[in-house]
Amino acid sequence: MSEPGTTTEEARPKATILVVNDTPSVLYLTALTLKRGGYHVVEATSGTEALRLAAGRPDMVLLDVRMPDIDGYEVCRRLRAREETRDLLIAHLSSKAVSREDRVRGLAQGADAYWTTPIGDEELLANVEALLRLQVRAQAAVRVRDEFLSIAAHELKTPITALRLHLERVQHHLSRTPAETISRGTVEASTAPAIRQLVRLQQLLDTLLDVSRVGTQRLKLDVAALDLVETVREVAQRLAVQARAAEVEPRLELPSEPVILFGDRLRLEQVVSNLLTNAFKYGDRKPVSIRVEEREDTVALIVKDEGIGIAPGDQARIFNRFERAAGTGSADGLGLGLYIAREIVTAHGGTITVDSQPGRGSTFQVLLPRHRTERY
Repeated sequence: MSEPGTTTEEARPKATILVVNDTPSVLYLTALTLKRGGYHVVEATSGTEALRLAAGRPDMVLLDVRMPDIDGYEVCRRLRAREETRDLLIAHLSSKAVSREDRVRGLAQGADAYWTTPIGDEELLANVEALLRLQVRAQAAVRVRDEFLSIAAHELKTPITALRLHLERVQHHLSRTPAETISRGTVEASTAPAIRQLVRLQQLLDTLLDVSRVGTQRLKLDVAALDLVETVREVAQRLAVQARAAEVEPRLELPSEPVILFGDRLRLEQVVSNLLTNAFKYGDRKPVSIRVEEREDTVALIVKDEGIGIAPGDQARIFNRFERAAGTGSADGLGLGLYIAREIVTAHGGTITVDSQPGRGSTFQVLLPRHRTERY
């Protein structure tokens, strides 16, 4: 997935602003200020002309209120009513002699801001830039949402399609063979894969639920003493089939004695599982090592692969929601595993970091406090 807001505010091209005012001197001075600020300006002297030019989808409409043909309120209402212009950024720029009711009416008709003149050049440019920044952030959020929905739909469709095929196979056998003569092996051959797909669906839905809990700060920890060595060993055994499918050899480098800390075992199992799954997926069929180390005040969990690696520019953002590193676009998954792992580790008072170079593998390190007195 591409990084949201890849185009920085400094690098993005300056916006096109449609300035609408029937007073020539005001129109000229406003346009001049905006041009000096680096903006491309389109001018209109009436409401009718503004409606026509707005079809070209400028980045912002700077709209006077009192005009001879159609007033600014009605122009704004009509722009909001049209499919092609309803999401335009609209700001009223009107004379100082306006009442509170005028402002309320303008905003109620759909304007995003209401500014009054006289207004200094710097203040006008600052207001315009601030409104455009909000628009850029909103557009980035919409892009992230749309990309996530596309990925989620694909990820959910895959097991659903496989599940349907397996159930149709059972139905086919039942329709061609008397039920009492169907062998147990035939039934298991179709139902066992169907159950696996249901498990995968459940895992996807659990992941989405975890993201919802983290986003609303409803991630609860059930804290008790646990042995991290035993936890890692059990998760590695559970993922043995997945490792074989990826043609990866897990190498456990664990202490012979228990390593005890306080935490939520199920959540820490999730962290280990997410890190190992990532290593298997991007490990390029090379060994993956898992270590647990006791340190003075912390316990370290280290997962190292020898796979494709991560570019320096991607190493911070892979812990964000719906993110994958460049070059991993064909891999499945929602881009949420590392984000959830980071949030769980943070909730435990720990840290998670990555050290990687493209083509030379990645090392993820989780540091967890051995003793914690604060409330979870």
